[in-house]
Amino acid sequence: MSSKLILATCISLLVLIGCSKETQKTESGTYIGGQIINPTSNFLLLKKDDKLIDSIKLDQNNSFLYKFSNPKQGLYQVFHNEGQVIYVEPNDSLLFRVNTFEFDETLTFSGYGAVNNNLIIDLYLQNEEENDLMLQQEIYQQDPETFTRSIAKMKENREAIVSRFLQKYTVSAYFEKIIHAIVDYDFYARQEVYPMSHFGVDRIEFLESFPKSFYSYRDNADFNDASLLDLYSYQRFLINYFNQAAFKDYYKEEPYNPLSFTHNLHKLRTIDSKISNDSVESFLLTRTIKDYLANSNDKKGGQTLYDMYMDRIASKKDKRLIQKLYEANKKIETGKHIPNERIINSDSVTLSIEEIIKKPTFVFFWSSARKSHALRAQELAKTLIQKYPEYTYIAINVNDDFGKWQRTINRYQFDLSKQYFFEDSFDELSHDLALNSLLKTFILDRNGIIINAHANIFSSNFENELLQGLNK
Repeated sequence: MSSKLILATCISLLVLIGCSKETQKTESGTYIGGQIINPTSNFLLLKKDDKLIDSIKLDQNNSFLYKFSNPKQGLYQVFHNEGQVIYVEPNDSLLFRVNTFEFDETLTFSGYGAVNNNLIIDLYLQNEEENDLMLQQEIYQQDPETFTRSIAKMKENREAIVSRFLQKYTVSAYFEKIIHAIVDYDFYARQEVYPMSHFGVDRIEFLESFPKSFYSYRDNADFNDASLLDLYSYQRFLINYFNQAAFKDYYKEEPYNPLSFTHNLHKLRTIDSKISNDSVESFLLTRTIKDYLANSNDKKGGQTLYDMYMDRIASKKDKRLIQKLYEANKKIETGKHIPNERIINSDSVTLSIEEIIKKPTFVFFWSSARKSHALRAQELAKTLIQKYPEYTYIAINVNDDFGKWQRTINRYQFDLSKQYFFEDSFDELSHDLALNSLLKTFILDRNGIIINAHANIFSSNFENELLQGLNK
């Protein structure tokens, strides 16, 4: 039997399994499979605990089927331009289908294990809706007592969804732990970020006015549970907690600034003293130093925090990652030429950045996987060059294939004269430009000399940074 026929037979079997109302576990193995609509490449990556398990190829129909060789119960991450957490148990036969144009909104599961994963997606989307509502209703600007009541109502609604699910389906104790953790840590994260998001009052007086009972939820939080590290809710809680904890070490001397040397120095120290699990500590220390190096022009501070990180971290993999980022940062220091990358314009002509820059320029990056970010950045860039005609901009697409990039810039009528496509791998761009976030924006003079390699087009200070660039 040919390999194509075997694959077709397996997928057909899994589709039949997924269509059954009373799906039974298969004893023939543990599978994930499915189809990706509008793929950005011909493969996807499967990871667990931040370690690559396999690279899975798509067939000519953009479908795939993968059998686990050594399945372990728990959370996995699937990456295809965007990342998605999935939950797998031995003998599951999980199918999913997704359109990359609307990743989260179109992701659906079928097959054995689908009900668990559909619940995870539903809870994620509900969290996004709640976040929008909280901003619209300015819930973060409420007093502590009112804020606590507001989010308690949301948490009760989420817990009711979980309760109905558990009454309807029999699940493992481990999965029950996961869904309770998603709900709990979403709300713990909101309570941690609340003091830092509230404005309009004296920050010191506000922090000191909190009753101890406000933080009583911390008694139920586990700061060292590595099994939850793939959950965004758990990550957000830890990051928000340590941002607040760091600020409380210096809040009487300096204003809150999560990008400052002072803040990150205290944050690294607090993580080191609070966390005992190596995996959790590695995640937090690496995330902290990575964000600092990617957003700071402070060479001396960067050296101090880099040395401090290297002395504390155990993971060789994370050490290599940060060492590469640190070395890349040296290439984009203020006063140096921006690395002369090769990029393709909308007429399919390959040019160097040096050939393109003729006047003061800001450079930002986008991907169709982050549609909202892309549309906002393009619109804001047009507005900024109208306000500051001394400047132009370069919009560089990353992570898309060439055809998709062309369709996107034409579909949304982006200014074609300012659109460019990076022809090499994102890893190469990351290495050359220390690019680890699409928020990074470069400000350059007319000769391509770097004025600021760590700006952010969405920052409230970005216009001031543009003006400062004109005065240099």
